[in-house]
Amino acid sequence: MSGAGVPRTLPALLDAVAERLPSRDAVVTAGRRVTYAALRDDSRAIARGLAARGVGRGARVGLLMPNRAEWLAAAFGVWRCGGILVPLSTLARPRELAHFLRSADVALLVAVRRFLRHDYAAMLDEIAPGAGRSAAPVFNVALPALRGVVWLDDDPDAAVRTLAAPGDGLGAEWPDALTARVAPADPATVTFTSGTTSEPKGTVHAQRALARSARDVAATLGTEPDDRVWGYLPFFFNAGLVAVGLATLAAGAAIVVTEVFEPGEALRLLEAERCTVFFGWPHQAEALLQHPRFGSTKLALHKGVGANVPWAARLYPPDHRAVATWGMTETGPMFTAWPSTAPLALRASGHGGLAAGREVRICDPESGEPVAVGAPGEICVRGPTLLSHYDGQSPRECFDAAGYFHTGDLGRVDAHGTVHFLGRLKDVIKTAGANVAAAEVEAALLRHPAVGAAHVVPVPAGTRGEDVAAFVVAARSVDVADLLAHCRAELASYKVPRHLWLRRDDELPLRSSGKVDKAALRAEAARLAGGAVAGVT
Repeated sequence: MSGAGVPRTLPALLDAVAERLPSRDAVVTAGRRVTYAALRDDSRAIARGLAARGVGRGARVGLLMPNRAEWLAAAFGVWRCGGILVPLSTLARPRELAHFLRSADVALLVAVRRFLRHDYAAMLDEIAPGAGRSAAPVFNVALPALRGVVWLDDDPDAAVRTLAAPGDGLGAEWPDALTARVAPADPATVTFTSGTTSEPKGTVHAQRALARSARDVAATLGTEPDDRVWGYLPFFFNAGLVAVGLATLAAGAAIVVTEVFEPGEALRLLEAERCTVFFGWPHQAEALLQHPRFGSTKLALHKGVGANVPWAARLYPPDHRAVATWGMTETGPMFTAWPSTAPLALRASGHGGLAAGREVRICDPESGEPVAVGAPGEICVRGPTLLSHYDGQSPRECFDAAGYFHTGDLGRVDAHGTVHFLGRLKDVIKTAGANVAAAEVEAALLRHPAVGAAHVVPVPAGTRGEDVAAFVVAARSVDVADLLAHCRAELASYKVPRHLWLRRDDELPLRSSGKVDKAALRAEAARLAGGAVAGVT
């Protein structure tokens, strides 16, 4: 499972740290601390329970719950069995959840019944009637691969017991017997990301890719066992699972977990737990800085991300070791960053240099040929933390002949080797740290009976990056509020347009090809949104 003493699978990664630092905090939640030994033992017990449920090498297990210690315990339990983890968004609507479960061929779903305003049991019943209530094996053509659902209580001890209970009759040797079969090349996760198609795609990462990424992120950030990492980023995102969760565990540090973001409570946790590493989205940093208690809060933050943005100088002390970075779900996620020990002037410029073993090639988007140093082009990457392939596609369909992955992002590399992200070639909107495919939102709008055409574009949104905006051509009379309500029922909240304008077909700008000119729409949306009230324009 490892080479030259370096863990190359995820179970080996956790076991190595638990052996070295058994009594240290691994995960800190509200009123609860889980040591490395406890996290290891919980994951072993859960692995026995999952094995008793039929989970083995290659079995796909969906995990639907907010950030909790038992989320990680369950994930490692799946990996100990040789299973493939499918992290599911807690923000998903029924149609999205159905796509995730069907597309990834999830055989066993592990989930909480409710979180915030979301009733997942009701959602599952809507997708596959009876599946959300039945204790018997599930057989429903709506979800042909699904065979079982395990509903968890909010009490963490009860949740672990529920997952572990079926394995009580199995011998203690079962986890080791299963884990011995786990190989570095085995697929570990299918994580969904929005591309340029109308449906999110599943990215498949191997055990060794995630284990390598975890070690590299920890090394880049300079994370050490005494560090405490504030990590709100949801574990169903690769940034949350790998850059926060696995990277912190690889360093033997502690993850301070919170289920929802509220700036006042976040400040309290940051101070009470003496968090030293910040890994969050820009709008969260701004919310902390603008909170009335920020000035009186004694923060210990010294490492993290955001070195290249203005708020870093206010959130971190002058001698901070924060870095700037670029990456995406497909890259594992962090692909570029100057290490925390580099001079601040370098760390704060662009989006960092290449991590060890990574290669970047800036190519002309049309010809695919490399461009001159400093010239803009498509960012193409190659390295050990990339996805193996998109689920349902062969590697040949995902990489060029030289093994490079074409990201669809526009960028350049300067003479110092710093990568500068400039924008997106693909029609993807990056809002508050998440990717939204314009085509997915357009498809949702088109499912409304009054919509004849829909064109979705980004608009600048300050610290959020971009907001989703839509131009809609109505086939019959309809108002904006009705369309937004339809979107809220169809899409996760961050995908719902913040600006929506009704247009006649002859009011849309066209290119010479006769297609709608989205560049012109983006410019118009930016102008209109400047004085618009979000959600009611």
